[in-house]
Amino acid sequence: MRFLAFLLLFLAMQQLSRAGGLRGRITTKNGEALPYAGIAVKGTSNGTMANEEGEYEFSLSPGSYEIIFQYLGFKSISKTLTIGSDFTELNVTMEEQALSLQEATIGKAKEDPAYSIMRRAIAKARFHQLQVRGYTARVYSRSTGVATKIPFLLQKRLKKEGVQQGKAILNESVAEIKYRRPNNYSQRIISTRNSLDNSIPSPNEYILASLYSPEIAGTISPLSPKSFAYYKFEYEGYFEERGEVVNKIRVIPKAYGEGVFKGSLFILEDRWAIHSYDLQTTTSGLNISAKQLFSPVQGVWIPVNQQFKLNGSYLGFAGEFRYLVSLTYEKLDVDPGLREDIAIADHKKEDAPKVKGGKDLENLIQAQKEFSTKNFRKLTKQYEKQQKKEQKGQLGNDRLVRQDSIVIDSMANKRDTTYWQALRPIPLTKSEVSSYVTQDSIKVVKDSLRVKTKPDSTHFKPIHLALGNTYQLGNRNSFYFKSPLLSISYNSVEGNAINIITEWQKRWGKASYFSLRPLVRYSFGRKRLYGNLETNIGGRNWNLGLSGGEMASQINNRDPIPPLPNSIAARFFDRSLMKVYQKQFGRIQYSLRNIGDVLSLNASLDFEHRKELFNQESARPIIFWSQFGFTPNRPINRELDNTGFEDHRAWILDLTATLRPWRRYLIRNGEKRYLRSKGPAFSVNYKSGLGFLGDVDYSLLQGTIRQDLSLGPRSNLEYLVNAGGFMRARTMFFPDYQHFMGNEFFFQYVYPPDQFRMLPYYRYSTSKWFFQTHLTWTMQHFLLTRIQALRVTGISETLQLHYLRVPTMRNYSEAVYGLDNIMRIVRLEAVAQFHAGHFQGMGWRIGASFRFGR
Repeated sequence: MRFLAFLLLFLAMQQLSRAGGLRGRITTKNGEALPYAGIAVKGTSNGTMANEEGEYEFSLSPGSYEIIFQYLGFKSISKTLTIGSDFTELNVTMEEQALSLQEATIGKAKEDPAYSIMRRAIAKARFHQLQVRGYTARVYSRSTGVATKIPFLLQKRLKKEGVQQGKAILNESVAEIKYRRPNNYSQRIISTRNSLDNSIPSPNEYILASLYSPEIAGTISPLSPKSFAYYKFEYEGYFEERGEVVNKIRVIPKAYGEGVFKGSLFILEDRWAIHSYDLQTTTSGLNISAKQLFSPVQGVWIPVNQQFKLNGSYLGFAGEFRYLVSLTYEKLDVDPGLREDIAIADHKKEDAPKVKGGKDLENLIQAQKEFSTKNFRKLTKQYEKQQKKEQKGQLGNDRLVRQDSIVIDSMANKRDTTYWQALRPIPLTKSEVSSYVTQDSIKVVKDSLRVKTKPDSTHFKPIHLALGNTYQLGNRNSFYFKSPLLSISYNSVEGNAINIITEWQKRWGKASYFSLRPLVRYSFGRKRLYGNLETNIGGRNWNLGLSGGEMASQINNRDPIPPLPNSIAARFFDRSLMKVYQKQFGRIQYSLRNIGDVLSLNASLDFEHRKELFNQESARPIIFWSQFGFTPNRPINRELDNTGFEDHRAWILDLTATLRPWRRYLIRNGEKRYLRSKGPAFSVNYKSGLGFLGDVDYSLLQGTIRQDLSLGPRSNLEYLVNAGGFMRARTMFFPDYQHFMGNEFFFQYVYPPDQFRMLPYYRYSTSKWFFQTHLTWTMQHFLLTRIQALRVTGISETLQLHYLRVPTMRNYSEAVYGLDNIMRIVRLEAVAQFHAGHFQGMGWRIGASFRFGR
């Protein structure tokens, strides 16, 4: 069998070596290369692309072909030739495409003709998506990254890994993709090769996106029904190609930035389908360019190749990334009921036809040849609803929006150079060839070193004491060590304290895990060693946790002030804001997630032996301020004169149910992946001090509504409403009160959605009732972000309102204006504080735009 397999492989390679084809270079009249030009066999999806240097190589079986050469902005060229058993060299010179203006002008209205063209293209966008019921395609993709700037301190280290300034980093893959309407994809990665790590497949997510969709990765498509709210369009002329009239439309965003495109869109007259596009957008300060060419196959214009280019800088790094995709459709299933021979008239024109009646799009197309843009969009929506009903009947679930599978062939990363030379449809450039050569030599060195020493993932280095590290121990075991140097903190009760934190984790199956996380803490001020141990076991939808030990914990168990800001405040600003008590505790927690896809339950039982703590007499800041000073560890509260407490024991039961009625999901490789819910989430929490077991006896009931709404490109409205009260309060101590997420320091690097900006931490804590609401509107076109130079860096603005009502303060509120993602890491906020409707003063807050640390 091995001999037979070898013989078949040898014969196949011999056949490939005898196959003929075309090779050559595509240039302008001046001899300049036309990078990534498209080459296709007329009437088929068989084609390829030139590389960055304009060179192409196209394998074809012997026979006669009509070859089409395409490049945006240049006249397409058709060549008829006969291919033999050898390669034929054909160099092509292309001329720029001249645009005509007269014949394509539509009507005599003052409105730019582009708007009438776009209304028709938008009306027919979903129709073009629905035309294709399914396909099987062979996809070749290549990503090439070039670092143009690397921080000096990292240059030497990255060079050992093959990453150098000006040197290409290459990744190639070949995949087979199957699609079935409305939204089901399966991918099989046949082969992959990477100049850095030959085990990582290239995902082909980009090719699944369509400009016919209303949004692409959060960016509004020019063919979206909402596009006129975000874009202006200009008609630039037309040209003729393959017997079709192609209109060039300039896409102009009303406010360029994240979430919108700019560039050119080419629309086929009468078909109102995409011929090609050249669009740009930006995200997080990175510039993204997308080009795509379409070609007619079985009477439908479908994408055959596409290019993506990303460039920008971040934290001292700068570079450029290119992603090329070439598709060859092996099977294409076109819906026979959705024929192309229909006319779409602009509904704003007086002669726009009316629909004769009925709801079945296929029957209406057979009975009627012309529709208005407005009515055709309605009919397409009805047809789409019908398709979704059929899908629901097949799948039995209307929450499922997509079903994908990705399978990696066992030989995917083991193909040799000969295989790739025969398979690769786009020739490598000189720099890309050099990248593979360089990485092969680095791999030889690494392999020789790997024999002599342990793998890097398990090898301890002294630098890990300063930075920490995660060690991969094999068989899905890992060990995490956090550097004690990064865990040093200071507060007025413990003085300087240092943590030693480690975690061992074992995974098995698809989602099962077990972890042990010990923490040892030494307080230099108290001269005391204590700590805790936490263990978790669980799976995809459940978790059981056990923990116990002794710690100095914040009175508000949600830890409103993190250790780092408190350390800065205590050492340099004479303000120790963290209020702590000592507890010896044990905890058991069990959670069930995604019950019926919408419900999650969490239950916990805690035991605490509590002891009040006091400031160290020796606690001192580095810098003394006349207006500040350490306050006692006993917080000030309006409702309770003395927040101190005697030693006591508490048994606490905590139950929470969270409902997400509008939740939806996709399935990938048989696993559910939940999507962001468009509707609100509802939570109910019941908390009880079990008086028959300990010294506290109370019950608390509260509810929360939370939602994150998308209002458009990079515009979100997030709100949280929380209210509740104590139904029983027989015996309570201050740690049992309802506390709120206050903040009294200018620096805060983590902001939960219900965090106030200037609320005193414990002044309004209550044992009665409460109501709070938090509203955050994030946008990128408000005040400063109206300046495009600022907007394209990724900066966003926020308007916030935070409100609290308790018995001792009927109306506390904060109005906040913020700038987020400054240099992609910094957030600045101006806060106006109001008590009972009266202005109290302004405050300033600074923080990080993202959560960091572990």
